[in-house]
Amino acid sequence: MKTKLAKKNRVGGFTLLEMLGVLAVMSILASVAVPPMLRSMQNAQSVNEDKNLEEIGRALCEAIQAEGQVPNPGALATDTTDGSKGWVAMAAPYCSMSSESIQYVFPGRTETERRYYILTLSGLSLAPSLSVYPGVGNYRVPATGWNTNVIWPGIQTSFLVLISSSKPDYLLACPVNSGDATYTTWAGLDGPEAVYWAAKTWVKKAVDGVYSATNTQIVDESWTNKGQFLHVKAIPMTEVLSDVTVSSIPPGQSIGYSTNSPTSYPITTNSTNVWFPRGTSIQVVRQIAPTFTNLFRPIQSKTAVQLDNTTNWVNKN
Repeated sequence: MKTKLAKKNRVGGFTLLEMLGVLAVMSILASVAVPPMLRSMQNAQSVNEDKNLEEIGRALCEAIQAEGQVPNPGALATDTTDGSKGWVAMAAPYCSMSSESIQYVFPGRTETERRYYILTLSGLSLAPSLSVYPGVGNYRVPATGWNTNVIWPGIQTSFLVLISSSKPDYLLACPVNSGDATYTTWAGLDGPEAVYWAAKTWVKKAVDGVYSATNTQIVDESWTNKGQFLHVKAIPMTEVLSDVTVSSIPPGQSIGYSTNSPTSYPITTNSTNVWFPRGTSIQVVRQIAPTFTNLFRPIQSKTAVQLDNTTNWVNKN
């Protein structure tokens, strides 16, 4: 007796041609959908970075007023030395972001940072006394440290500027672990360049805005047409400083001033116009000892003047 063998069930599937067709359709859909998605992600990252710079800028302004000093652009970003603090160390206590987030360095890339700042731009001079020290072009540097004290006139065109990259492949030029590199990178900026940077109109350091092999200190040629990934937050220093004029000094008197420190500095002209961090306690003093670092007698009615956000002080004694 013969038995019939049951036919095995056959499972249907795509042919090779059908699979190629599906892949082609998926490829077309991806080519249409992916670029807008990437642009949307980049735009979101860009907006977030602008917000981060806004927050760091606010924290630095608060720190300058609270501590009576400005960040030292020649120091390491995380340097906590009083009177010569780095910008990250100074902003951190007043910022909602962590120190690591403020510094914003890519993991595994210890040599290049994505965010850094410059304090001294066109027309601004920082000094520990009422003496102007020479610098590089419009860049003025003090003889000893950056602690508190005075920023000189011309500040109307000066900014505290935060600069950042929001794309991993487009890194900024300044090494993380070298404060000197920060100083060197920015010290050579002249007035027009500084103003253009502050206005966020340049991507290049070259005066004409075009990449040049001799102007690679800030960004290199990889940044060509990539300005959307460069973020600049400029803070006019007049927002955190008060203008103080000491005038009408009595003839024959040696007049000086002291701030939050016991050291006093001489006023060498009859009328001196200087800038102090708002909130600084200023005392105008008359010399009663051979040097201004010894004993002083405060000038009557002009002791411990506390600067606020709006009031400038003119000594009429």
